[in-house]
Amino acid sequence: MAEDSPMIEVSIPSLEREVDESGKLRKLFRVEILFNGRKHFVLRRHSEFQTLHRKLKKIVHPPDFPSKRSTHLRTKPLEQRRQQLEDYIQVLCCNEFCLRSCCCFFSAYFK
Repeated sequence: MAEDSPMIEVSIPSLEREVDESGKLRKLFRVEILFNGRKHFVLRRHSEFQTLHRKLKKIVHPPDFPSKRSTHLRTKPLEQRRQQLEDYIQVLCCNEFCLRSCCCFFSAYFK
């Protein structure tokens, strides 16, 4: 990225659980964004990461998307999925074209 581009760092430090209107338990990844020295967060479901990936595939060749169901996820599957999604989103943020789409993905932050 160009040197005059804003500094952005992204991490997914935790997973949160909430019950939706229908009483179903939802798992949400807490995505923390450090942008120009200010830290914010959004909560995103795994399916929202998948939607982002599908959109990116139409305009660039993004890295492989981590599978939700992996045979390697044995002892702590949610923690491993969280780490894989964090690695994935960090790679995306290193690509200028992907970063633009990621900013939309972090839309609650940029409002």
